[in-house]
Amino acid sequence: MQPQEESREDSNTNLSEKSLPTPFHRSTQICHWKYNRKQEPSVLMSSCQHLTTCGKLAVIRMLLAVWLLTLAVTATAYGSSPLDVHASSQSNDYPVPPVLATSAYLLDASTGAALYMSNPFMHIPMLSTTKLMTALVAVQIGDVNQSILVNDAIANEISQIAPYSTMMGIKRGETYTLKDLLYGMLLVSGNDAAVVIANQLGGGSQQKFIDKMNQKAVQLGLHDTHYMNPHGLLAAGQFSCAHDLAMLAKYSLSVPLIHTISSTKEYDIPKNNNHDEHKLANVNQFLWWYPGADGGKTGWDAATNFVQVSSAVRDNRHLIGVVMHTVDWWTDMRDLMNWGFNTFDWVSPRNTYNASNPIPFAADWHYFNKDKKERTIPTADQGRYYIYTGYSISGLIMDYFDKNGGLNTFGYPSSQAKVLTVPTVTMIYQQFEHGTVYCNPQTKQCSMV
Repeated sequence: MQPQEESREDSNTNLSEKSLPTPFHRSTQICHWKYNRKQEPSVLMSSCQHLTTCGKLAVIRMLLAVWLLTLAVTATAYGSSPLDVHASSQSNDYPVPPVLATSAYLLDASTGAALYMSNPFMHIPMLSTTKLMTALVAVQIGDVNQSILVNDAIANEISQIAPYSTMMGIKRGETYTLKDLLYGMLLVSGNDAAVVIANQLGGGSQQKFIDKMNQKAVQLGLHDTHYMNPHGLLAAGQFSCAHDLAMLAKYSLSVPLIHTISSTKEYDIPKNNNHDEHKLANVNQFLWWYPGADGGKTGWDAATNFVQVSSAVRDNRHLIGVVMHTVDWWTDMRDLMNWGFNTFDWVSPRNTYNASNPIPFAADWHYFNKDKKERTIPTADQGRYYIYTGYSISGLIMDYFDKNGGLNTFGYPSSQAKVLTVPTVTMIYQQFEHGTVYCNPQTKQCSMV
């Protein structure tokens, strides 16, 4: 059982075709402006009249997305800073994937563009993703080759950490280099390693080191982040948000040593006269099975509050994803990354895990046995998003699909629903593996061709 880290997403005829609107439309342009969460849509429309390059339709779609985000953020009563809204996209037919996480963010680290956001500024305990900041401050103010003695004062502080939380396994009287402690903190999420680092680099005071963490957060513009400890165990006043975690990951993973450690799957610290041997395996499971994954950090309280910060690179594009408080991190993160990279080749930890390619602590997640191609995620329009192909179905088409054999008859959706308009009738149609479904919204009649 994985120890508990924390204590507490043909035109041959005169036809016109357009995609059905989605809750967060991916425009070919970029609209960017700041607004106050209390503003009404009409005020927002007035305030962005200068964005003529986006076009009226893009602005309307953007406003819908912004308004939905506003309602979600306001309802949580968290955060008070103005929301900075971005919508940027590639040209494709795929809808934005729904996520199970309370909060999520997808950042194109290559351009700085926010590709996706859901409650991006909601204050949520960030658990062990805290250690990205601990590592960043440590590397900037410390010497990675310096030796650190685990003296009585440090050992006493380690003894106050919940014994069931994740530990590197440090003992009183041992001596480690700062580099080894960083590996122990980031790979196995060692809370004891975080305490040793903070105490030593704080001049014997954890609080002084924590103060430096908060100062660095301010310098980086992480206005919805505050630290009370260096490891992430739950504490009043310790919180962050999806936006800030994405920015922190972008900055910290740009530091070569932190990126190297974060991307390492296994690391051995050999036994010597100063300490015991440590065989470390990276608990960031995404690193072990998702193509292009090259780092990140996780946080988990052994219950439902899983936090994931993941970095992946494909075709010279660098994406950073964040999901906070999700019960299905692998689905949320894979769907967001696939959408961001615009590639939907099926990959699953369920199929990747085997004796020759183990995934750490897979047993705690029941070996990902529910991660099957036929799994769906509910959408905002009462439809279903198919994680296998990255398309969703809803409304008349979904009703017809369900009443006539579902996947056995139609196969998986291979496009998003579209509107087909001819002089006398408007039809809705959607392509599936075994044919195309056409529905008449007026008669509510459907058929498959």
